[in-house]
Amino acid sequence: MQEKKKMIWAGFDVGKETFSASLDQVTENGKAKITSLPCRDFKRTPEGLTKFFQWAAGFVSGKDLHIVMETTGCYSQQLIDWINLSHPEVKVTIENARNIHAFIESLNLPHKTDKLDAQAIARFGAERQPHPTKRPSKTILTIRELSRERTALIKNRVDLQNRRDTITSSVVRKINAQTIATLTMQIEKIEQEIKACIVEDEEILTEIHIMTTMPGVKFVSAYSILAEIGSLKQYSIKELSAISGLAPRIRQSGSSVHSSFMSRRSSGRLRQILYLDSLPGVPKIPVLQDFQQRLLAKGKTKMTVRCACMRKMLLMLRSMVVHNRAFDEKFLKNLSIRT
Repeated sequence: MQEKKKMIWAGFDVGKETFSASLDQVTENGKAKITSLPCRDFKRTPEGLTKFFQWAAGFVSGKDLHIVMETTGCYSQQLIDWINLSHPEVKVTIENARNIHAFIESLNLPHKTDKLDAQAIARFGAERQPHPTKRPSKTILTIRELSRERTALIKNRVDLQNRRDTITSSVVRKINAQTIATLTMQIEKIEQEIKACIVEDEEILTEIHIMTTMPGVKFVSAYSILAEIGSLKQYSIKELSAISGLAPRIRQSGSSVHSSFMSRRSSGRLRQILYLDSLPGVPKIPVLQDFQQRLLAKGKTKMTVRCACMRKMLLMLRSMVVHNRAFDEKFLKNLSIRT
């Protein structure tokens, strides 16, 4: 039987210009002190990443390297792209920032520095050993960026439109109208780019087409959901419930009153999309209507019921995509026991 290779964990604290990297592993002699873990700063460039691997080579010999970092938007994403290009064999985990923050807080470290954060993140990897992150496709990442920019532009346009009636100056009113027109043109251009991007990816196009057959789910909603969490095919029911942030969390302490609340462990944008889709969708889907009435009859609050319907709606979309079937009330009703 082949002996399993030992693993060494690299913790990255990523910034705009640089990243701090530290290495940790569990040895037979126990764990080293966090403050004594090897750590160095590197420029956040392909050349800086090359220097990191050269530096780490002396520690990694004969071991598997696994990198863990918390998400820092485009900075961590770009770093992962460089890692995949130069060292595709290296596994990378993007961990929830809240989990890493809670872990660092539990260590009760004396200071808060980039070096200490990198060392703590490396220890987090060695102790928790998180699974590698599934990297979204290039198409999904492009749609995500375009979709979020579209949302930002729409918000700016709405703000300007709301101010329009309060403007008394003719000059300011003209500037306001021109800015709104410009934003409208940019929004239309982004929407064209999104459609072109989706058409080029047959798998995503098929998935969106299936999703839009459900009442309440429009084209914009479908691609926005995929932009936030990727293809629904990659998740189990349990994983999708967790990543949606809609799964209930139980709060109990001794004899105190038990309570449950929404976990919110996901993109708030995803929940916003599902909420807006559920308003017209639930009344048109008998399965969800019955589900809604049962929960209300049990005394659940309207918002709790709404969140439960949003979660159920997302799981139904997953079933449609996984089975490659358009919306079918009878089909989904048979699957409702499992969802």
